[in-house]
Amino acid sequence: MNYLKSSSALKADAKENLLGKYQTAVLAYVLMDLIVSGCLTLIELTVNLQTVSGMIIYYAAYIIISLLSTIFVVGQNYLYLNINRGLAYRTGDIWIGFGTCADRALFAYLRVLLKSVLCAVPCAVAAAIMIVTKNYYLSLLVAVCAVFMLVTVTIIQLDYSQVLYLVLDYPDESAAELLAHSKRLMKGHRGSYFYLLVSFLGIFMLGLMTFGLGMLWIYPYFTATKTCYYLELIKTEDNKTE
Repeated sequence: MNYLKSSSALKADAKENLLGKYQTAVLAYVLMDLIVSGCLTLIELTVNLQTVSGMIIYYAAYIIISLLSTIFVVGQNYLYLNINRGLAYRTGDIWIGFGTCADRALFAYLRVLLKSVLCAVPCAVAAAIMIVTKNYYLSLLVAVCAVFMLVTVTIIQLDYSQVLYLVLDYPDESAAELLAHSKRLMKGHRGSYFYLLVSFLGIFMLGLMTFGLGMLWIYPYFTATKTCYYLELIKTEDNKTE
């Protein structure tokens, strides 16, 4: 197995790479958040959620906004890749995802979403049977299915966590190839990446206690650290091919 830098080393790298660049990172984060949150708020204010048609419109709009967010994440990743690689960067980098890689990013995202939804089917079926039959002894089966869903969805998300970086570095790969590439990269590294993500829980909670203001610093730090992890994975892959 190829060992990556520790989470503390990756965080130190992220902090160093962000020095003097926080203004651009924060501005990009605020801009994306305003656009996505603004769209959601607009839908909530204009759609009547008390009607069936209103609910359909709301959830359709929610799916579209989720896809929009995915494309913004690609642009965000482009910004942080430039920052971590010492290349030229600007706030406008967040729009890069709307270029030629948008289709591949969306197809990959939808495939991951479909895999995650399918994992939830056993739990939903067991819960539906329990409710219809009123046989609450099935609650144990529902609990087992829920644990299965949680574990499998977590594995899926970890396996394909690098796709929205790879779509930028490997423009010739299709959505299916990007998914396979991410899974290859993450082989043997799920645990370390999961630990890295979980290690931010405490600081995220502190950020929420500041009414979200702390997130202006935390989110760029978190994203830069994830980007450092991706670059470590790529470096490991390059070493294998040499």
